[in-house]
Amino acid sequence: MIPVTPAGELPLDEFKKLLSPRTKLVAVNHASNSLGTINPIREMIHLAHGRGAVVLIDGAQAAAHLEIDVQDLDCDFYCISAHKMYGPTGVGILYGKKEILERMPPYMGGGEMIKNVTFEKTIYNDLPYKFEAGTPNIADVIAFKEAIGFIQEIGKEVIGAYEHDLSQHATKRLSALPWVKLIGTSAQKVSLQSFIIEGIHPFDIGQMLDARGIAVRTGHHCTQPLMDAFGIEGTVRASFAIYNTKEEIDQLAEGVDRIIKFMK
Repeated sequence: MIPVTPAGELPLDEFKKLLSPRTKLVAVNHASNSLGTINPIREMIHLAHGRGAVVLIDGAQAAAHLEIDVQDLDCDFYCISAHKMYGPTGVGILYGKKEILERMPPYMGGGEMIKNVTFEKTIYNDLPYKFEAGTPNIADVIAFKEAIGFIQEIGKEVIGAYEHDLSQHATKRLSALPWVKLIGTSAQKVSLQSFIIEGIHPFDIGQMLDARGIAVRTGHHCTQPLMDAFGIEGTVRASFAIYNTKEEIDQLAEGVDRIIKFMK
């Protein structure tokens, strides 16, 4: 387990100490779904490869925001999810280096993943079919293509600049409120802000914001060990995208302010 700093960053010096000849696989997210922190994956991949480890990058939170070049990163695996890119649920992409995928056995059997089957032996199909058993999720893959096209049409540079502006505005508005503590304050972040109001449970905050038509996520965000590291039960997480506005962030801040005045 890689430790985390109070700002929500992964310290490379501590990461380096954890690597050893026993390290076989390093799995780390490109951007944190709980904190928004963009991790230094290029350096981490280089360090891990230096100890002979394979590296898997979870890019679900990064794919809609950051330019991704797997060859430049030199990662061994990179996975993304369609529904984090304005696409459908239940479908995504797993990139893997060809030489590693060729050595790996298939994890699922079905149509199209074999070349020949006899009672004596089975010959598996070439990549990528070896790992795509049975009838694929055809409709959602087609929809995913349209979602990717939507992002490319706007351009990630444009999206990134707009979202950064929204995030800066949210940080300014929320940090100015009494009793509010921002969780995850790295300078390098994707467009989300997690926070708590001291003495008020995140679920209660979420319900009261929902009553005002403001959608946030509350809880541990599937990262309970990370919440434990910060000594909290969970957070309220507001995520900002190309369709959001500063006026909506102002409504969020006003809603949080009303909750504080009501509950405190």
